[in-house]
Amino acid sequence: MTETAVELTAIEQTVRIAATPETIWSFWTEPARLAEWLGAAEIAPEPGGLFRVAMENGHTMRGTFIELDPPHRLAMTFGWEQNEGQLVAPGTTRVDVTITPDGDETVVLLRHSELPTTHAADHSKGWQELVCERLPAAVASA
Repeated sequence: MTETAVELTAIEQTVRIAATPETIWSFWTEPARLAEWLGAAEIAPEPGGLFRVAMENGHTMRGTFIELDPPHRLAMTFGWEQNEGQLVAPGTTRVDVTITPDGDETVVLLRHSELPTTHAADHSKGWQELVCERLPAAVASA
């Protein structure tokens, strides 16, 4: 049996939000804040800790925190529980979030890497909605 090589890529989404880095950080590391824009969360924001979010659409993202540098950067493995044993299964891709102050605003850069090219467009669209639309709306409502 021959395995087919899967071509991998990375996607990025960037948004500027009128809030401090500390506020943005809380929306990535506090379950109640994550629920305001992403979904019901079970997280342990520490290296090796769980990152699990049940989204409204019925899908569940799961990963493990790799690195946390409050309130500037976090990295985690990422995948979908529904994809166990398939492409984009939990732990098979990586998400890095960089939070950079810029005057009265904060720039949030999300980079999703090690992503199969066949899944890049869907994930780019999903992160666009979540990070660039839902996150700023939740922060503005806080």
